Formats: sequence, structure tokens, C-alpha cells
Amino acid sequence: MNNDNTKGESATSESMSRKEILSRRKLLGQLGAVAGGAGVLAACGQSPSATAETTEAEAAPQLDINLQDPSESLKHFTRIFGDTNVDNVTTGWFEGTVYSVIGDSSQVTPLLGLEGVGIMRVQPVDTERGPGYRVFNRELAFYKDLRTGKFVDEWTNPLNGKLVETFPMHNMTVNAETAPILKFDVEGTEISIPFPASWRTVGPYVFSTFEIHTSVPSELQPEEWPMESPGPMTRISEMFQRTVNMSDLRNPELTSIPYTGTWTRLSSWYPWMLMGQAEGNLYFRANMAKLSGPEEIPAAFVEKANEKHAAYLEPPSLDSWGQPNDSTYNTYERERSPQPVDGDS
Repeated sequence: MNNDNTKGESATSESMSRKEILSRRKLLGQLGAVAGGAGVLAACGQSPSATAETTEAEAAPQLDINLQDPSESLKHFTRIFGDTNVDNVTTGWFEGTVYSVIGDSSQVTPLLGLEGVGIMRVQPVDTERGPGYRVFNRELAFYKDLRTGKFVDEWTNPLNGKLVETFPMHNMTVNAETAPILKFDVEGTEISIPFPASWRTVGPYVFSTFEIHTSVPSELQPEEWPMESPGPMTRISEMFQRTVNMSDLRNPELTSIPYTGTWTRLSSWYPWMLMGQAEGNLYFRANMAKLSGPEEIPAAFVEKANEKHAAYLEPPSLDSWGQPNDSTYNTYERERSPQPVDGDS
């Protein structure tokens, strides 16, 4: 999530200016970071102070809630994915599988495992569109061998036979600002919509769904990055589903509400896979959950993070507000160089 978007000029994808690319990217970032996190956009957390037992929650005073009101919807959604107390650092976890999806009839194929965390702090703020929140998020994820479950630094891509160096999701800054009425720019037109959370209650359970579907100009264009770019445009869909207890949602003493859920992503090939403009997409399917604190992050993940990415186990500072956000694509652009096309020297 980011600051308010700047307007860009209308243009074809071939002539899209850098300013316009960032404008669309900021819209995706705003919605994606709210939904859960990283480039990855998937993991959020809970502070230790918010881990009330269900029996305690049932005994506490119960809120009357109206999830159809945009302001209330945003407040309760923020309690679920984060913690509305700015003093509490929140921690989250996700783990799943990355698949290839090619054509209309080819079998969907598991490629890699994936495990990651999101480390977050949420700051309540007043905006011109009502009470909102600034989200300060940091994302880290590593890829795994499907057979052994071990983290891998190299991987033979079965789709093209290339031995490639995996590229961890390591986004130092993924910040955003939310409000009951979201405003953003699309092709020079300002759009305003109520905060778009979807809710469903069945028995004691409340289900929260948040989806993002977009196609944006690629940050890595094929003219400069022929093996890394999926083409002029990048398609991204992310779907977050969280389940909480109604008794927790109605407990006014909880600034953070525990959840379990799933994250699903459909997107273009990642640049480090060196697929170029080959037909197909990546499909991510992961479980996700709040943790009571960083001590619950699996030890093997912490050991891997400490090799090179220990700083990603803490949230961004509040003074990081206004800095550009990171994604898998722009971190790859900073840290890697274009690879030659097959047959080129």
C-alpha cells in the first residue's frame, strides 16, 4: 500500500511512461498491502497482547457491529489483518505451493514450495475521507524443494530446462494508507469506492474475503529484459480469505483478532525463472495465519533469514512513510542484470 496515487497520462502499453507505471503500481500496492502483504502481499500478524482465550472473549462486553458500514468494515478488517494499536508489532506466516498454468488443457503442475512471513505495524490516522490507517509492512519468503521441503537457492526449471538462481521475496517497504472511501487514479480518472471488504457469517464464524484483479504495465519491459519480462503487461490477481470467531470480532478489548485463512495468487512468470514471453502463468496456493509473536516463526525459516535477510524480521519504521514501495519486480531490477537470450553471446 502506498500514498495517494499521482495521475498519469493515457498511453499505449508500448509507450507507457515510468510515471504511469508507478501510478498503476501504487493502486495495486494500496489494495494489496491492505489485503495482506507481498509483492507477496499475503501475511499479517497479531501482537502477544491480543491473544485472549475464546472464553475470555465471550465473557467480555460485546460490540454491536455493522459490517456494511465502510468505516466499521475497515476498522474490523484492520483488527483482523493487523493490530490497531501502533505500539504492537504484528507477525504473520504463510506456506504453500507454486504451480504452472499453461494453455487450456495442459495439466496444472506443482513447481516449488514457498514459505514466508510478514512483519507489520499499523498506525491509526485521520484522512480527508475519514478515520483510516497507515500500514507499515515488510515481506520475506523463500522457495522450497517440493520433495524434501528444504529451502533452495538453485532450481532447475522443468518448463525450460534452465538451472536458475531463486530470488527470495524480500520487500523492505510495503506501506499503504487506507480510508473508509478509497480514492485512486486509473488512466487519468479519479475513482472513489467504499472500502471493499466482503463478509459472510455462518454460525460462530465470520469469513472475510478481499480480492484484487488487475493488469499493469510490466516494470521489466521485454526490450531490456527479454528473458525476465513476461511482456509489456503483467497480470496479477490475489485472493485473501480469512476466518475469525464472531466472539473475537465483537470483543472491544481486542485490538488484534486471530485468524486462519488462505492466500491465492495468479500472475505472470517471475523474472528469475527466465521464461521470457512464454505462454502461461503462475498460480500460488498457501495457508496463512496470525502468530502470537516472532517466537512462533518456524526455526528453519529464521535460520534461513539470518543468513542474509535478518532485517526483514522487523517492520519498517514509522519514518519510512512516503518512501517508494518494493515488489519482486523492482527488487529484481535493482539486484540482477538482464540475461542473454538463448544463442546470444
